[in-house]
Amino acid sequence: MSVDWANRQRDTNKLVRIIAEYVFSQDNISAAQLYGLSKLSWITDSYEGESASYISSTKIPALAAIFNRNYDNLNIQEVAEDVAKIMQNPNVTEWVLKHTGFTNFYKAYRNSVYDWVEDNLQVLLPMYKRAFLAESSEDRKNLFIEIASTSGIPKANHPNQLMKPEYFLTPTFFMLDAEIKFPLINGNEWVKNLLKKLEVQGRSLPEQHDAMVELYGVGGIVDAADLDQVGRDIPDFISSPGKSAKKKLLEGKDTKSTSALPLKDENDVEAIKNSGTIKQRRIHNQLTNKLLDSLSSFTLLEGCDDSCMFDVLVKNYDSEKNDLIIEVKSSIEKSNIRMAIGQLYDYWYELKDDEEPHISILLPERPDDKAIQFLNWMDIGMLWYEGGDLHTSSDWLEHLATVS
Repeated sequence: MSVDWANRQRDTNKLVRIIAEYVFSQDNISAAQLYGLSKLSWITDSYEGESASYISSTKIPALAAIFNRNYDNLNIQEVAEDVAKIMQNPNVTEWVLKHTGFTNFYKAYRNSVYDWVEDNLQVLLPMYKRAFLAESSEDRKNLFIEIASTSGIPKANHPNQLMKPEYFLTPTFFMLDAEIKFPLINGNEWVKNLLKKLEVQGRSLPEQHDAMVELYGVGGIVDAADLDQVGRDIPDFISSPGKSAKKKLLEGKDTKSTSALPLKDENDVEAIKNSGTIKQRRIHNQLTNKLLDSLSSFTLLEGCDDSCMFDVLVKNYDSEKNDLIIEVKSSIEKSNIRMAIGQLYDYWYELKDDEEPHISILLPERPDDKAIQFLNWMDIGMLWYEGGDLHTSSDWLEHLATVS
């Protein structure tokens, strides 16, 4: 999960709500239309780029089902324009063209679930509408209660093998929910991890709902898209007796504030005294905000406990399940670099104990060669910006930045 993925989920919600408003205004709504709305949550293994296969295999057929059109020989641009014309809303074109969908729904159930929707239309249609109109946690919990009493979904050619209805319905209701507060419980590994960490795996759906929604407002988690990002990190987002939360989702920073940069450690004092504190805060926050853009394909966290106020943690930065801690400094002065080194090792040990460190410093510009050589000797990465482009002198960070 990543910032980009959470935004893709929100884009899917936006598209589906626009279309659902049109569909639900009709007197006669078919099973095919409900199936099509749900199908807009689906992807395949190819879900990125202009030629992503999910567009032709799931997205266009879903739109064809919703609008009762034959889109067999049309590309997504043509489909988007036709949908906008049907809805008499030219802005719809933009939303149809965005990449949407976020769940690789089980292939063995992709066809049989249509028959299930058709058989249960009278039960499902009011639920879809209530998800669209939901305004409170109680509204959503009531839907979870209804889902729990809904029949399972038969597998094609194996009708006795039933899929849990929440695997199909919670992504749908996530898309229909105006506030995106309907939690996803769809059988994906990271969802199972989250339920396990919350100690509600195997409990009733309403209990799982209650445990998940309690996390809204914690650690920067605003909605169910954020919740879907945190996965195995959830214990570090929650404070408990004798243990404070250490992580939260990285948030955009104020770059116009006239207040000084908060002191994260007592050892920061002298270095901060020697530089303009307001200017330093602005540069620090500008650099952090740039990282939010440059590394948006990753889940980005920040420290939230006095014992471990790291600037940025990049989840699984190397696709080998290793995390990277980045300390942001607003000056290339030696005192700032020296301070960053101590902070990085302290933060790493606080979070990871004696695991091999993956740590880096981000500066506003390239430091001198001696500083780079020193950091290489310490096995600490070096990052800086040139304009809007992230650069590095560390070969092992080449997949994050341009090696210079």
